[in-house]
Amino acid sequence: MTPRAVVIVGAGLAGARAAETLRTEGYDGRLVLIGDEPVAPYERPALSKEFLLGTRDERSLLLRKDSYWDDRGIELLLGTRVEKVDPVDRIARTYRGVDVPFDELVLATGARPRRLPLDLPAGVHELRTLADAHALRDELVPGSHLVVIGGGFVGAEVASTARTLGVHVTIVEAANAPVARVLGEEVGLMLAARWRKHGVDVRLRTGVAHIRSSADSRVSSILLTNGVELRADAVLVGVGVTPAQELLPKRPALHVHPAGDVVGPGHWTAAAFDGAAAARAILGLPAALPQPPYVWSDQFGLRLQVVGMPQPDDALEIDGEGDSFAIRYLDETGSVRAALLANRPAEAGALRRHLAESALAFAA
Repeated sequence: MTPRAVVIVGAGLAGARAAETLRTEGYDGRLVLIGDEPVAPYERPALSKEFLLGTRDERSLLLRKDSYWDDRGIELLLGTRVEKVDPVDRIARTYRGVDVPFDELVLATGARPRRLPLDLPAGVHELRTLADAHALRDELVPGSHLVVIGGGFVGAEVASTARTLGVHVTIVEAANAPVARVLGEEVGLMLAARWRKHGVDVRLRTGVAHIRSSADSRVSSILLTNGVELRADAVLVGVGVTPAQELLPKRPALHVHPAGDVVGPGHWTAAAFDGAAAARAILGLPAALPQPPYVWSDQFGLRLQVVGMPQPDDALEIDGEGDSFAIRYLDETGSVRAALLANRPAEAGALRRHLAESALAFAA
């Protein structure tokens, strides 16, 4: 039976794609998209790059023009936090105590940055929302000192942007190499070497013991676990994210469809796929064919594209160096399981198609 009302909680990419797919596939009932930020769905990946750099503004980040949602009868409830979901009575309750009834619910609440177990003075930032990006952008003053805690892709992207703006940057990573859990230590050290060539001070195998503040309660320095003290006019904490699962029912509920970072790996393409898949499930349509994992990062003159699911212990096949290279991850049979590609977009597209076809053939 076609639902009379579909409510989507979370106005990020997954939620937006769910709403778009419902309308594209012919759903004509009530459709409500609820977001806790006061802005319509927008492109998050640019926050650490073009937006921080100042080459893109807020309007250019929007996924759709303002008229798109009204033209399709999609109700946007922005700046609205949902505090409770009742999967039995099928009600989503907002922080103002307003009950929004649903027949089907998409939960696309995303993820939030992990916090450090330390007192955090003014000048310590995270980067997940447009408001976060505004606050961080104001700090990136030429000649200032930024410390990035965590050597993941977002931290590297912010470091790259900050260096372009003339900011002194230090990256602090507790592991033996950045992104080692995703790409392995050897590849992580290769990336760290490039960061250093671009003027970033990379500190590995050390953590943060204390964040010190000045008399005006602003961050002034970072004390590392090895006793070294680093000057810090601003700090970015980028130590991963935690799915925002507070609204998920304790048991799977027939009419509740989680989508995106709330249950997924935290990647743009996965969130888009999940949102569309939730919409198709609501309408009883066949599931789309899954695609191989894919994520990209722009940093220090490289468009890095990760295709497939690398295993840190895989054998590596390295082709090229400098500004153009391919690192292929080989499984036990010697077949390519995944790859990290630098400035090789055509190869990324071909590998995505190959892995998708291989997965389809294996499933058959």
